[in-house]
Amino acid sequence: MSDDLVLFVPIALGALVLVALLAWRLPRRWRLRRRLRSASRKLDSFDPDERARAGVRVAELGLTRRTANVVLHALSGEEDRRVQFAIALAVVRASSERFRRRRVQRLRRWAVELLVEHGHPVHRGLEWKQPRKRSRIAWQASAPQS
Repeated sequence: MSDDLVLFVPIALGALVLVALLAWRLPRRWRLRRRLRSASRKLDSFDPDERARAGVRVAELGLTRRTANVVLHALSGEEDRRVQFAIALAVVRASSERFRRRRVQRLRRWAVELLVEHGHPVHRGLEWKQPRKRSRIAWQASAPQS
């Protein structure tokens, strides 16, 4: 009888921890998706100020694959330079860490290029943060100097 209790307690605690993690994490993800859906609808608005605010809101949610797809899709048909500039500023200010997703890298590259084109001072610190190809190390020993 005591052996059954020894197995039952860790299983019950593990299930309780799993339920607590899901209850903590899923509502946050749902809120983010709801906000992203709302902002992506507003990116299709006729009002350029509303589109700019929505683009900034999407960038403030964080630069992920999903948000980059939404912003790039909206920018593909965007003709207003003010909206593009507002979104570029928001993308640049979103975060300074390196991104691995190609879509996010492409979005950040576009934002930096647009800011460079406008001569905005924000771009100076970002030009060196663009991902570069690593140089290969030559493993040949140099000739001894005499």
